[in-house]
Amino acid sequence: MENNRYKILVVDDVKDNLTIVKNVLETVGYEVDTAEDGPSAILMAKESSYDLILLDIMMPIMSGIEVCQYLKEDSYTANIPVIFLTANADRDTLIRAYEVGGSDYIKKPFFKEELLARVGARLKIRDYEKNLEAKVEQRTKEIDETKSNLMYGIGALAEGHSDEIYTHLVRISKFSYLLAKYYGLDEKEANLVKDASILHDIGKFAIADEIVNKDGPLDKNEQKEMRRHVIAGYELLKDSRVELFRAAAIIANQHHEKFDGSGYPKKRRGERIHIYARIVTLADVYDSLVYNRVHKESWTQEEILSYIKDMRGEYFDPDLVDIFFEHIDEFLEIYNKEIDTKFLSEIKKEDQTDRKGLLGWIFKKKK
Repeated sequence: MENNRYKILVVDDVKDNLTIVKNVLETVGYEVDTAEDGPSAILMAKESSYDLILLDIMMPIMSGIEVCQYLKEDSYTANIPVIFLTANADRDTLIRAYEVGGSDYIKKPFFKEELLARVGARLKIRDYEKNLEAKVEQRTKEIDETKSNLMYGIGALAEGHSDEIYTHLVRISKFSYLLAKYYGLDEKEANLVKDASILHDIGKFAIADEIVNKDGPLDKNEQKEMRRHVIAGYELLKDSRVELFRAAAIIANQHHEKFDGSGYPKKRRGERIHIYARIVTLADVYDSLVYNRVHKESWTQEEILSYIKDMRGEYFDPDLVDIFFEHIDEFLEIYNKEIDTKFLSEIKKEDQTDRKGLLGWIFKKKK
């Protein structure tokens, strides 16, 4: 063990005790700081990064128990292990020491070998915990990336797998996140809307390819058939136990409802339309009008913004329209930012042309 990698804070109101402990630890290579009272120790712990704190219990101003409790309630210092140094090893004191988050205790007076053994053991545990945290964080990141790729891949698959569809979904998810945050949803729920928005058109799997990919306007029968995708998407996702898919089911079912009640499938009005769907409706329409799609040509930004203003309270939730224009620079920044289509390019390399085959490839490639 390379002891010079570790930084330890020793806290004791008796200078001689500080000197003894500091000398013992520095002899074997630890970097050691000292504090003579609780408030100083707390300040030092918040300003530096310690691997371990050795903390006397019986001190004036603040006891070691109080210092430890304070440290454990602060997110910055909560994970620093604390070993108590105490001449008072009665049962009640030790129980309280563990209750406030102490990892171990050393009874005064102690042998040099005991001190080093306890410190070394605790630092080994600390290293293990850090490595485990890093592995969990990395694995979580990998899972999130895989989930994201799957969601975007499946979403693009539902509508046809062009670069434009993929980037359309990426932008919708980012627009939805911003609208959700500014509307007042917390970070967790805003991210839920962001991820669930990707599957808003998942029901198009139930619609024939020749309709989904038709090059030109749909006739009345085709429009009627296309409208079925909101029901199909809801039926596909509604019974899931996964929160993300339940949210996606709501969005899939309601993202063609209009605020004035003239939308479909249920002609819901106002706040009877779930806020998730109201958010995604605005994000989807805004981005859909920007780019050429198989059923329509793109509009200019001026035309789109004018349309959104005109549809405030009719097509769109007026509060969301106000938020949109209040933060228009951020939305335009997303619109103007180039989006990486590497994942979709990978899919294309497999030369999959049918949507069913492509879906199988995604799950095989990413599982």
